[in-house]
Amino acid sequence: MEVYLVKGMSNSYLTSDGVLIDAGASVKDVLRAAGQHGVKVRYLFITHYHVDHVRRAAEIAEALGCRVVAPELDSDVIEGRSPPPGGLAGLFHRLLRVRPVRVDVKVRDGDEVEGYRAVAAPGHTPGSTAYVKEGVMFSGDAVLSSRGRPVPPPRRYNLDQARAEESFRRLLALRPSLIYPGHGEPIRLQP
Repeated sequence: MEVYLVKGMSNSYLTSDGVLIDAGASVKDVLRAAGQHGVKVRYLFITHYHVDHVRRAAEIAEALGCRVVAPELDSDVIEGRSPPPGGLAGLFHRLLRVRPVRVDVKVRDGDEVEGYRAVAAPGHTPGSTAYVKEGVMFSGDAVLSSRGRPVPPPRRYNLDQARAEESFRRLLALRPSLIYPGHGEPIRLQP
């Protein structure tokens, strides 16, 4: 599986098997990357409901006709049925007027879609989820990168700090060979 970075408010990743992880990049940039690499986007996987990961989800789903996969516990916010909880993340969501998008597949811990296993990583948001395939992890904001090293998400953005730290440790314990984080550069872990 090849992975291509599409820059935006957060890192979005396009895979050679037709999956786009997170929707922080513009439709134009996603289309450009898909065309450049000959990829037909069939799925948009969302890691959590924060604005920098869902802002363009509705536009991308409409433009590409792809199915949206998201954590069941975050789907009410993503679909616009519930407001995001307070704090900075909730404020940004409201200020930037994120358009809701229908979630076609709601995942829980252990579910698989197209060979990607959903791994629950609550704390950053209630449903924060990483996706793992072939030893490669797309961590959203549950694991971030600082100079290519794994770091937990900043305290001010977590709804539950203790759970976020526990999720961070749990994801690293899976020992993926490569982590593609929501922010920062990819992380290569030693075997």
